[in-house]
Amino acid sequence: MTDDLSGSVSILFQQIRAGDAAAVARLWDRFRLRLTALAEQALSGRWKRMADAEDALQSAFISFWQRAERGDFGDEMTRDDLWNVLGTITVRKALRQQRRESAQKRGGGRVRDEADLHEVASSANSPEFDVVCAEMLELLEPDLRSYALLRLMGHKNREIADQFSCTERKVERKLQLIRAVWDEEVARWTE
Repeated sequence: MTDDLSGSVSILFQQIRAGDAAAVARLWDRFRLRLTALAEQALSGRWKRMADAEDALQSAFISFWQRAERGDFGDEMTRDDLWNVLGTITVRKALRQQRRESAQKRGGGRVRDEADLHEVASSANSPEFDVVCAEMLELLEPDLRSYALLRLMGHKNREIADQFSCTERKVERKLQLIRAVWDEEVARWTE
Protein backbone atom coordinates (compact mmCIF):
# COMPACT_ATOMS: atom_id res chain seq x y z
CA MET A 1 0.00 0.00 0.00
CA THR A 2 1.44 3.37 -0.96
CA ASP A 3 1.08 6.71 0.78
CA ASP A 4 0.39 8.65 -2.42
CA LEU A 5 -3.05 9.93 -3.34
CA SER A 6 -3.77 6.92 -5.56
CA GLY A 7 -4.29 4.94 -2.33
CA SER A 8 -6.74 7.46 -0.90
CA VAL A 9 -10.08 5.91 -0.06
CA SER A 10 -11.90 8.94 -1.44
CA ILE A 11 -10.08 8.63 -4.75
CA LEU A 12 -10.62 4.86 -4.84
CA PHE A 13 -14.32 5.43 -4.26
CA GLN A 14 -14.48 7.90 -7.16
CA GLN A 15 -12.68 5.40 -9.40
CA ILE A 16 -15.09 2.64 -8.37
CA ARG A 17 -18.03 4.90 -9.16
CA ALA A 18 -16.51 5.35 -12.62
CA GLY A 19 -16.40 1.54 -13.08
CA ASP A 20 -12.67 0.99 -12.48
CA ALA A 21 -12.23 -2.71 -11.60
CA ALA A 22 -8.62 -2.11 -10.55
CA ALA A 23 -9.85 0.32 -7.86
CA VAL A 24 -12.16 -2.39 -6.51
CA ALA A 25 -9.19 -4.75 -6.35
CA ARG A 26 -7.15 -2.18 -4.41
CA LEU A 27 -10.05 -1.62 -2.04
CA TRP A 28 -10.42 -5.39 -1.65
CA ASP A 29 -6.75 -5.67 -0.72
CA ARG A 30 -7.06 -2.87 1.79
CA PHE A 31 -10.17 -4.07 3.67
CA ARG A 32 -10.39 -7.83 3.00
CA LEU A 33 -8.80 -9.06 6.23
CA ARG A 34 -10.78 -6.75 8.52
CA LEU A 35 -14.06 -7.46 6.75
CA THR A 36 -13.44 -11.22 6.77
CA ALA A 37 -12.91 -11.04 10.53
CA LEU A 38 -16.14 -9.06 10.87
CA ALA A 39 -18.07 -11.64 8.81
CA GLU A 40 -16.55 -14.48 10.84
CA GLN A 41 -17.64 -12.72 14.02
CA ALA A 42 -21.17 -12.39 12.62
CA LEU A 43 -21.24 -16.12 11.86
CA SER A 44 -19.49 -17.31 15.02
CA GLY A 45 -21.46 -19.64 17.24
CA ARG A 46 -24.13 -20.20 14.62
CA TRP A 47 -25.04 -23.47 12.99
CA LYS A 48 -23.21 -23.59 9.68
CA ARG A 49 -23.40 -25.99 6.83
CA MET A 50 -21.85 -23.94 4.09
CA ALA A 51 -22.02 -20.39 5.49
CA ASP A 52 -18.62 -18.90 4.91
CA ALA A 53 -17.27 -15.47 5.77
CA GLU A 54 -15.32 -15.26 2.53
CA ASP A 55 -18.45 -15.94 0.45
CA ALA A 56 -20.34 -13.25 2.35
CA LEU A 57 -17.48 -10.80 1.82
CA GLN A 58 -17.30 -11.47 -1.92
CA SER A 59 -21.03 -10.98 -2.23
CA ALA A 60 -20.79 -7.77 -0.18
CA PHE A 61 -18.06 -6.36 -2.43
CA ILE A 62 -20.05 -7.13 -5.55
CA SER A 63 -23.12 -5.43 -4.08
CA PHE A 64 -21.04 -2.44 -2.99
CA TRP A 65 -19.48 -2.10 -6.44
CA GLN A 66 -22.84 -2.27 -8.21
CA ARG A 67 -24.44 0.21 -5.83
CA ALA A 68 -21.46 2.59 -6.04
CA GLU A 69 -21.62 2.60 -9.83
CA ARG A 70 -25.35 3.35 -9.66
CA GLY A 71 -24.60 6.31 -7.38
CA ASP A 72 -26.46 4.93 -4.36
CA PHE A 73 -23.85 6.27 -1.93
CA GLY A 74 -23.62 9.84 -3.17
CA ASP A 75 -20.56 11.60 -4.51
CA GLU A 76 -18.25 11.65 -1.51
CA MET A 77 -17.20 8.96 0.93
CA THR A 78 -14.62 9.16 3.71
CA ARG A 79 -12.62 6.22 5.04
CA ASP A 80 -15.02 5.89 8.01
CA ASP A 81 -18.09 6.12 5.74
CA LEU A 82 -16.65 3.44 3.50
CA TRP A 83 -15.81 1.15 6.43
CA ASN A 84 -19.33 1.57 7.85
CA VAL A 85 -20.96 0.80 4.50
CA LEU A 86 -18.73 -2.19 3.73
CA GLY A 87 -19.05 -3.51 7.28
CA THR A 88 -22.82 -3.24 7.27
CA ILE A 89 -23.20 -4.90 3.88
CA THR A 90 -20.80 -7.68 4.87
CA VAL A 91 -22.56 -8.43 8.17
CA ARG A 92 -25.95 -8.42 6.47
CA LYS A 93 -24.73 -10.75 3.74
CA ALA A 94 -23.23 -13.13 6.30
CA LEU A 95 -26.38 -13.19 8.42
CA ARG A 96 -28.65 -13.51 5.39
CA GLN A 97 -26.52 -16.38 4.08
CA GLN A 98 -26.71 -18.13 7.45
CA ARG A 99 -30.47 -17.53 7.65
CA ARG A 100 -30.98 -18.97 4.15
CA GLU A 101 -29.00 -22.07 4.99
CA SER A 102 -30.83 -22.66 8.25
CA ALA A 103 -34.28 -22.25 6.63
CA GLN A 104 -36.92 -24.89 7.24
CA LYS A 105 -36.63 -26.24 3.71
CA ARG A 106 -32.98 -26.94 4.45
CA GLY A 107 -33.86 -28.55 7.80
CA GLY A 108 -32.76 -25.72 10.08
CA GLY A 109 -35.93 -23.89 11.10
CA ARG A 110 -36.15 -20.28 12.25
CA VAL A 111 -36.19 -20.59 16.04
CA ARG A 112 -32.42 -20.41 16.19
CA ASP A 113 -32.41 -17.14 14.17
CA GLU A 114 -34.69 -15.45 16.70
CA ALA A 115 -32.42 -16.55 19.54
CA ASP A 116 -29.36 -15.31 17.65
CA LEU A 117 -30.97 -11.92 17.08
CA HIS A 118 -31.67 -11.65 20.80
CA GLU A 119 -28.04 -12.60 21.57
CA VAL A 120 -26.72 -9.97 19.15
CA ALA A 121 -29.02 -7.28 20.55
CA SER A 122 -28.14 -8.10 24.16
CA SER A 123 -24.39 -8.26 23.61
CA ALA A 124 -22.80 -4.93 24.50
CA ASN A 125 -19.68 -5.75 22.47
CA SER A 126 -21.40 -7.05 19.35
CA PRO A 127 -19.80 -5.50 16.25
CA GLU A 128 -22.84 -6.36 14.14
CA PHE A 129 -25.14 -4.52 16.50
CA ASP A 130 -22.82 -1.49 16.61
CA VAL A 131 -22.65 -1.32 12.83
CA VAL A 132 -26.42 -1.61 12.42
CA CYS A 133 -27.08 1.03 15.10
CA ALA A 134 -24.61 3.44 13.55
CA GLU A 135 -26.10 2.90 10.11
CA MET A 136 -29.65 3.39 11.35
CA LEU A 137 -28.69 6.66 13.04
CA GLU A 138 -26.91 7.83 9.87
CA LEU A 139 -30.17 7.42 7.94
CA LEU A 140 -31.70 10.23 9.99
CA GLU A 141 -31.41 13.96 9.49
CA PRO A 142 -29.28 15.57 12.24
CA ASP A 143 -32.38 17.03 13.91
CA LEU A 144 -34.09 13.62 14.09
CA ARG A 145 -30.85 11.92 15.14
CA SER A 146 -30.78 14.02 18.33
CA TYR A 147 -34.29 12.90 19.25
CA ALA A 148 -33.47 9.27 18.47
CA LEU A 149 -30.31 9.30 20.56
CA LEU A 150 -32.11 10.70 23.59
CA ARG A 151 -34.89 8.14 23.23
CA LEU A 152 -32.40 5.29 22.81
CA MET A 153 -30.64 6.48 25.95
CA GLY A 154 -33.91 5.87 27.82
CA HIS A 155 -35.29 9.39 28.13
CA LYS A 156 -39.08 9.74 28.31
CA ASN A 157 -40.91 11.95 25.82
CA ARG A 158 -41.45 14.61 28.51
CA GLU A 159 -37.72 14.74 29.25
CA ILE A 160 -36.90 15.03 25.55
CA ALA A 161 -39.48 17.82 25.19
CA ASP A 162 -37.86 19.66 28.09
CA GLN A 163 -34.43 19.21 26.50
CA PHE A 164 -35.61 20.78 23.22
CA SER A 165 -38.03 23.28 24.79
CA CYS A 166 -40.93 21.87 22.79
CA THR A 167 -44.19 20.01 23.36
CA GLU A 168 -44.49 16.28 23.94
CA ARG A 169 -46.62 16.10 20.80
CA LYS A 170 -43.69 17.42 18.74
CA VAL A 171 -41.46 14.74 20.26
CA GLU A 172 -44.05 12.09 19.38
CA ARG A 173 -44.19 13.32 15.76
CA LYS A 174 -40.38 13.26 15.51
CA LEU A 175 -40.29 9.72 16.92
CA GLN A 176 -42.96 8.65 14.40
CA LEU A 177 -40.80 10.02 11.58
CA ILE A 178 -37.80 8.13 12.95
CA ARG A 179 -39.79 4.88 13.13
CA ALA A 180 -41.01 5.39 9.56
CA VAL A 181 -37.44 5.82 8.26
CA TRP A 182 -36.22 2.79 10.20
CA ASP A 183 -39.21 0.62 9.23
CA GLU A 184 -38.55 1.40 5.56
CA GLU A 185 -34.89 0.43 5.95
CA VAL A 186 -35.72 -2.82 7.75
CA ALA A 187 -38.21 -3.65 4.99
CA ARG A 188 -35.40 -3.24 2.43
CA TRP A 189 -33.24 -5.73 4.38
CA THR A 190 -35.83 -8.45 4.13
CA GLU A 191 -36.40 -8.08 0.38
